Amino acid sequence: MSRYLAFIGASLAAGMLGAAFSSPALADLQVIESNVAAYKIGTMLPDNTVFNLDTGDRVQVLVLPSKQTRVFEGKGPHSVAEPRGGSRSPTARRNSLNRRATK
Repeated sequence: MSRYLAFIGASLAAGMLGAAFSSPALADLQVIESNVAAYKIGTMLPDNTVFNLDTGDRVQVLVLPSKQTRVFEGKGPHSVAEPRGGSRSPTARRNSLNRRATK
């Protein structure tokens, strides 16, 4: 009987541990600064959130669990997946490629 209870206890512990690790809280974003009503300070968001901002909008998030911060500002969509320092304009890239081709 004691082996059965130990097995049940271990199974419950493993199940709870698995649920904790599969929780989205392990890769969340916490808003720590914002001038956008949709992203209030303290809000927890999934790490795949796309911030659709307008001109003058600014949102700063804490990336958990790494505790790195990211700042998103300016018009357009922004996400954690974009390169550090923001995204580049596709028009500017196209123009630079055209300049190379004509040289």
